[in-house]
Amino acid sequence: MAIDTSLTLQAPPESTPILLPGDALAKGDRGEPLLIGGRCTSCGERMFPRHPVCPSCMGEDIVSETMPRRGTLYSYSVVHVGPKKWNKPFALGYVDLANSLRVFSHLLLADLEIGSAMELDVAEVGRESDGTPIVSFVFKRVEA
Repeated sequence: MAIDTSLTLQAPPESTPILLPGDALAKGDRGEPLLIGGRCTSCGERMFPRHPVCPSCMGEDIVSETMPRRGTLYSYSVVHVGPKKWNKPFALGYVDLANSLRVFSHLLLADLEIGSAMELDVAEVGRESDGTPIVSFVFKRVEA
């Protein structure tokens, strides 16, 4: 599968969105968002985001690997007071992916429940003071 790292997002024509987390987010063949993590070729340890050194064996031969798009909500918190530029309230939480990784992420606020099926998406999570959108990967609740 070809991975397009030039993720294009809908934004007001006067501003270019700030994309978080940079090279850890890509676009798949069908336009779907993909998380790009890493895998150590020495021990097989997977990680997200990708690190230059394996946290398990200290190996330095880390290759890029596409992470699963679906997972299960492990834990979350709803934040009502936060940095000025973030949309509020917002939810943050941990999602357990099918490859045994646990990812910390923004979550779309919609009937969150621990144990729910979650799927990767992209959304605006805030705006800079000049109105520039801040866009990041998020997980949203889906039917199992």
